[in-house]
Amino acid sequence: MRISMPLALSFLLGCVSNVLGQGGDVKPLPLPKTIRVQSAAPRGEVWAKLSPREKMLAYHLIQAANAGRELLFQRTHRHSLTIKNVLEEALSQGQIQKTKDQLGEKAFQEFAVYSAKFLDQGGPYTASNRKYVLEQATQSQIQALVDGSKSAFQLSRQDRTGIARLLCDTHYEVQQAPESPDGKGLEKTGSNFYEQGITGPEVMAVLDKTLKPNINSRVIRSDKGLACETLTMQSPKVVGAALQKVVGHLQAARPFALTAHQNEQIEAMITYFQGGDVEDFRQANISWVRDRADSRVDFMIGWVEFEGDFLSRMAAWESYVQIVDPEISRLAQSLARRAQDFENAMPYGPFKKKFPADYSPPALMVYYFQVISGFRTAGYNLPNFDDIRRDVGAKNIIRLPMPGEEADPTLKALRREALQEFLPASKVDPVMANRETCYRNLVLMHEIIGHGSGTYDTSKYGKTDDPVSILGGLGSALEEQRADLTALVFVDDPKLVEIGACKDAIEARLFRQLTYDMYLGDFLLRLSRDRTLAEMHQRGHWLFINKLLKAGAIRWMARDGGALTLENQVLAVVDYDQFQTVARAVLGELQAIKANRDENQLKAMFNEYALLSAIEQPWAQAVIHRGQHLAINAGYVEQPWRVTADGKYEMLGGNTLESIAPFWKP
Repeated sequence: MRISMPLALSFLLGCVSNVLGQGGDVKPLPLPKTIRVQSAAPRGEVWAKLSPREKMLAYHLIQAANAGRELLFQRTHRHSLTIKNVLEEALSQGQIQKTKDQLGEKAFQEFAVYSAKFLDQGGPYTASNRKYVLEQATQSQIQALVDGSKSAFQLSRQDRTGIARLLCDTHYEVQQAPESPDGKGLEKTGSNFYEQGITGPEVMAVLDKTLKPNINSRVIRSDKGLACETLTMQSPKVVGAALQKVVGHLQAARPFALTAHQNEQIEAMITYFQGGDVEDFRQANISWVRDRADSRVDFMIGWVEFEGDFLSRMAAWESYVQIVDPEISRLAQSLARRAQDFENAMPYGPFKKKFPADYSPPALMVYYFQVISGFRTAGYNLPNFDDIRRDVGAKNIIRLPMPGEEADPTLKALRREALQEFLPASKVDPVMANRETCYRNLVLMHEIIGHGSGTYDTSKYGKTDDPVSILGGLGSALEEQRADLTALVFVDDPKLVEIGACKDAIEARLFRQLTYDMYLGDFLLRLSRDRTLAEMHQRGHWLFINKLLKAGAIRWMARDGGALTLENQVLAVVDYDQFQTVARAVLGELQAIKANRDENQLKAMFNEYALLSAIEQPWAQAVIHRGQHLAINAGYVEQPWRVTADGKYEMLGGNTLESIAPFWKP
């Protein structure tokens, strides 16, 4: 569970069709014209502070993560690994000039941006479940690149044509996964969680009967119908080969483990990847939680989060190698020790947790030294096994900006431009001045208090069932919004002053106002970037926005106070107390649905307050249009870097895509 990175309409914004799926034809995202390259220099400052033993541990964990990167791509599309190799080959030192000559200057620049996005997100699909397409480069040019690549020669003509269509055809496999709970349209999506051609009705007909997918499963056809294959070191081809390398590097890391619990975590991970028994991954998670903040070099690797599977049963591959800052982590740990006080104040009725007297879930403020994932996060809270969370605990990871990141004038200018577009003009300066602290507090409360709160009726679920997984895609949206609402309800709580998150009650009150303002602006910014309301975090935000509109806590206004138009309207808070009251009420509703496994009420609530078809409304299309010029929506990629076995940290390439592209190929 994790929190994503920030970035005159009536209730429900008019009459829209009563469906759960995205309205209208789904369109791919336009590719940004350019993309920012973020310097790797600050990471070197973090590396320099590690001891020799910590560097050796981090080195081997990074090598394991690099080996597992293939498994991120393997999940996102059946051809993702081949495309990855084609792109890296075309932009390699020996081929980049030939590729430029073959495509022409404009098409080459577009191709470089596409390649950066593809390699950064682990495949063709963005976190908004849409693909990018090439417009300057023609399908015939891409077909020639694919046909001439050493990486694709073994594929059939049909598959090579499919790759060219994926990159260029605006109607071909636009989405990674279907956006309806019943999997409608699964056979037209690109996800490799399911063998190509399997349909949603086929899956739903046998789900939890003869078909019981798990986090490291893939659904395939067999002579007995649909079946699950378990991904292990013994799996054929790329999966088995990648896991063999991952295991080898984890074995090399084990002598450098910093604590006994970390050693147990590594051993359990090795056993898990060798045999595929999820119980071994559960044991690894238990050891990871029990290690608390004791290891300065912390890590997580495997099939972890449920992005890409419409059922939220099978998980995407990801890895984190993170460096703990023990000094800054004290704030998070102080918050964690007050979990029972917050729990007592929750609107949860009988479903409140009773924590042990000495309860203090580990809370780490970390530098994300290396992240391999299809989704950028500001933090996460694991494990996703609710019985472990209940009986052992959970671990909270909060991302720290790299040294100097928040002072970067380029990044500050990008943020100000976005705020000026989607906030009332009077709110821009105060939000800019306090953004970092407000956002830090929001993430801390979301991860540490929100996700860790509440109980549920165990008679409604299996012994080891995770309620969020059982509730499916809407369950994920529910859980992320439940954690967000916790942060919004308690944003000015006196306990935040006690731990030093706010200096006094006056500042806490100010932070409440600015956090609510920022939350509304961030909703519009995300919509302008992702062009959909379907992503699980945004789906929950959309539900809450409509609840606020209905209650009159917020309204649409012209950002400069003038006449309201589609081109200048922004969401603004009318009554901050009412905003907080609505947040508390919705938090109670969502918890009741989760606790009682009320699937009908869950669908009814999202069907009434969070229709995806609203994306076709003029207001939403205007927001999307306004986001086209925002540089922050183009995103960024990191300058390549590497660490060596003798403890050195090295940066590769420069600050342009063309200078770093040759280093993308390992």
